[in-house]
Amino acid sequence: MKDIIIKNVFLATPDGILENYSVRTHEGKIADVCRGSAPTCADALEIDGEGLYLSAGFIDIHVHGGGGYDFMDGSDEAFIGAMRAHMKHGTTSMAPTTLTAEDEELEAVFEAARRVRRSDQADELPEILGLHLEGPYVDPDMAGAQDPKYIKKPSDGSWRRVAETAGDDLLIWTVAPELPGADDMCLALKDRGIVFSAGHSGAKYPDVKRAVDSGYTMVTHLYSSMSTIIRENGYRVPGLLEGAMLHDELCVEVIADGLHLPPELLRLIYKTKGRDRMVLVTDAMRGAGMPDGEYILGSLKRGQTVSVFDGIAHMPDGVSFAGSVATADRLIRVMTQKAGVSLSDAVAMMTLNPAREIGADDRKGIVVPGYDADMVLFDGDINIRRVIRGGRITV
Repeated sequence: MKDIIIKNVFLATPDGILENYSVRTHEGKIADVCRGSAPTCADALEIDGEGLYLSAGFIDIHVHGGGGYDFMDGSDEAFIGAMRAHMKHGTTSMAPTTLTAEDEELEAVFEAARRVRRSDQADELPEILGLHLEGPYVDPDMAGAQDPKYIKKPSDGSWRRVAETAGDDLLIWTVAPELPGADDMCLALKDRGIVFSAGHSGAKYPDVKRAVDSGYTMVTHLYSSMSTIIRENGYRVPGLLEGAMLHDELCVEVIADGLHLPPELLRLIYKTKGRDRMVLVTDAMRGAGMPDGEYILGSLKRGQTVSVFDGIAHMPDGVSFAGSVATADRLIRVMTQKAGVSLSDAVAMMTLNPAREIGADDRKGIVVPGYDADMVLFDGDINIRRVIRGGRITV
């Protein structure tokens, strides 16, 4: 593997934008980061960044598909197709995300993920950091685009089989914390390093507090499919939304496509949670990177037909959203150009923050020597020019 030297770039870091920097890779890792010129190497491939921005590779920890494919299809072709589609937009690592489904369908997804991880093409694709299971333990009244036929309660104990089948591939689990048995489920599994995220939930504030005490550390797609202030006998009771805002222990996923949440709400989240407790996610379905039209949300066998138009996926009722068709570059573009967040902060929300939440910040999320050579070169409008994954140019 040749060393790569990228020179003459603005380096986007969590601490700010650094002018006139160079970066050298070696054997899939970042070897040098310096102002001016990097140490030369006789056999290195040199890239003149021409004053573009360079950041760590984008990390998407909630993504269902793209490029016409959905991970729920449970095939190598679907995984590879969706992953390639997102890599074109700067994603170098991801947590492929499931939907509420039968155990057999979930198991097919687990097996496909393992095969692709071991395949000859793995180095040319975003790294699979683990799987994000969204459901089936969600509130039926907050199902959103989740198929209600497959929703379960943690109290039935079925999660044990799912966890055993997923094994070490299970990274994040979205579970409604108010459901009976949710606390026991979290307490039993958190020592395995699984990140519990509250979502698709009608939780009241006491449920949120108990979830934090049990080990929940994240909230799934803030504002979407979750409770807010509830009136009980005239009294206002905070819901999951307020609990997420109040608890510093909880990091929140944000679908910053500019449609799920308007810029005003994006600014409110930023003001309330701060840069370090926000993670940008696409929540993308198979229509991401594709033209408008009808697509299947979920697997081709059991999924639901949804319509994509005006930059968003719509459920058949024409009112509810069905995931997004966003890509990582779009999220950063919206946060900077519409929500007024600095580029360094927006990039951190798509790199360092997700890496930290899943425990991968010892090798991903920033451009420093010793870390994985996953990087993205982009212009001032966040148009992707080059993608480097593991020291290889992939886009």
